[in-house]
Amino acid sequence: FEGRDSTICPVARVCKVGRRGFLASSGMVGVLRTLLFLAPLAGVLGCGKGVCNDYGHEPRFDESSRPPSATVLGRATWTVLHTTAAYLPDTLNEVQAEKFGDVVRGVANIYPGDGRDLFMSILKESTIVDELKGVKTVKDAQLVVWKMHNMVSAAVHPSRAAFPASAGIPTSRFSLDAPAPFPLSSMDAITKQHILNGVTKRWVLTGGLEVDHLSKRDQLNLPPDRTMLGRAYWTYIHTSSVYLPHTPSVAQVESFKQLFDAIYEIFPCPVCRGHFRKFYHDEKLQKELGQMKSKHGIMLVCWKMHNVVSADGIHRGEWDTTKLFPHEAHLHTSSFVVPSDEDKGQMSLNPCPDKGNTTHTCLSSDDGFEVLSDIQGRWQIEGGIDQPLVDRSPEQCEPPGENQKILKMDVYVMAKCPWCAKSMEKIADTIKCDYSCEIDGETYEARLDFQLHMVGLNNGTYADPWLRAIHGPSELVGERLELCARQHYAKDYQYVKFMHCMDENVSTIPIRAPECAKKHEMDLDLLVACANMQGEQLVAGSYGFASWMGIDITPTFVLNHKKKVLGLPKNFTDIVCQQLASTSTSLAEVSASSGGSGSAGWGSLSQGGQAEDLLVTGLAVGLMTLVVVGAALMVMRVR
Repeated sequence: FEGRDSTICPVARVCKVGRRGFLASSGMVGVLRTLLFLAPLAGVLGCGKGVCNDYGHEPRFDESSRPPSATVLGRATWTVLHTTAAYLPDTLNEVQAEKFGDVVRGVANIYPGDGRDLFMSILKESTIVDELKGVKTVKDAQLVVWKMHNMVSAAVHPSRAAFPASAGIPTSRFSLDAPAPFPLSSMDAITKQHILNGVTKRWVLTGGLEVDHLSKRDQLNLPPDRTMLGRAYWTYIHTSSVYLPHTPSVAQVESFKQLFDAIYEIFPCPVCRGHFRKFYHDEKLQKELGQMKSKHGIMLVCWKMHNVVSADGIHRGEWDTTKLFPHEAHLHTSSFVVPSDEDKGQMSLNPCPDKGNTTHTCLSSDDGFEVLSDIQGRWQIEGGIDQPLVDRSPEQCEPPGENQKILKMDVYVMAKCPWCAKSMEKIADTIKCDYSCEIDGETYEARLDFQLHMVGLNNGTYADPWLRAIHGPSELVGERLELCARQHYAKDYQYVKFMHCMDENVSTIPIRAPECAKKHEMDLDLLVACANMQGEQLVAGSYGFASWMGIDITPTFVLNHKKKVLGLPKNFTDIVCQQLASTSTSLAEVSASSGGSGSAGWGSLSQGGQAEDLLVTGLAVGLMTLVVVGAALMVMRVR
């Protein structure tokens, strides 16, 4: 697919990143480095050595459009492994043992980031090699996964107790540095049964996976039901696919094929497995599986397979509320029903012939490109999964009083987006530590926690960024300078004044920086030095955080992590005031509801549970229609 030039969206009054990608060029990076004499910093991994998960961490299988964090992916992967092991038959036949081994070994091939390296190291350990080969019963399988999970936890969180804590096994026994990490053969019968009881209680649902599911089961550390299990499998499959190299290894391609074969043979839910078996050996599906070679090819096969599963449930009348992905594409369910209607046929992964338009059985080149970018937007974080995903300024205001309300306002912008500039111009004077507003004749006051985030693309990693600002290299320079102003002039939101000055004419960013720094008594040399030395990392972190939050339209405001406002509607002040009145809390209220003392500080309230169930308002409905009407209005990403 060819790249597209960056475009702003004047009709929609927003700027948009993400639905048709353009590939970064070295020339652009060269210009940028000339502008700022770039000196990149070493990256900071947010997850130690890799698979960020442990038994005690609260799972979050997010049902929104946000890409999974390392923690979410870790929970999904362990759910796949533990649950698959736990529901195997008491005694495995040769095929079942083989497929179980394929699922486990596949993690070392396709898991993204540093987690893959850690898992590979574990799978190469001699006792694990022998124990995995020796799996013949469900108990063998459960114990192997249990041991591997504790080995990962020992590497990532060496101070935490091994699971189950009641077994009293020292974490050090699972260390890769140990001569032989806890051989399963060393356990006596009582210890083994104690561990199996703990593992079964955690991962096996009484009554079977088909019982009515409990809402939020995955957040309560309860055994997975079939909804949670399906979500875990798809999270693992899609997220692994989007982080593949452009040309995957033979082993990586084979691992995806083996994973679908394993679903056919040993997926824990027998009802779901029965549905999958009805269509899996369809000639066309198998041909497409066999033709997987590239990253994009694997992504599309996983996308089609997921839609085939969804279409099957819709066709049976069991999943009335389920929609095919991407939702905005309005794909026909019948295109994904397999075996297909002879008169209609099924969706092909090959582009429509002769550069034709999308039909019932094929996608045009543009629409195929858009599906790929939608998949990446849904499952991939800009800069990769191994990053802190924290984007906060230093302290901007004095901590609030114990009973003072806190208004959290996150704004997502691009430095040269004209509609961001207009929005910031209108609210700049209200960005103060002591925020007040009036609605329905009543005045509300709060301590404002305002956070600025940048939106853009990172074709590299967090540790080694390759940044793409949507409005060109000069915008990226401006974003470095503005985030450095945030870093060094956070007190009383002084940096907002600097941004407001820069926004007076976005076409001249970053040339206005000396004038704006002087006007607001900032040290220009300090800002430039920061932009050279830290700017790339600051922008990379901001881009990553924004994509993790599922933000690709600017300006976007998020109020109290609940209310999402696209653009700046005329009644914006009323919307803010309504949120202040209805969803703002004080430290005392948070402390009372959590049973804590509230001493962790008000800043710690600002990033936890970010926007899990955002309510969209303002221009949302109109904008969402306008910004997707053709490539001319969109900047898209495909890597």
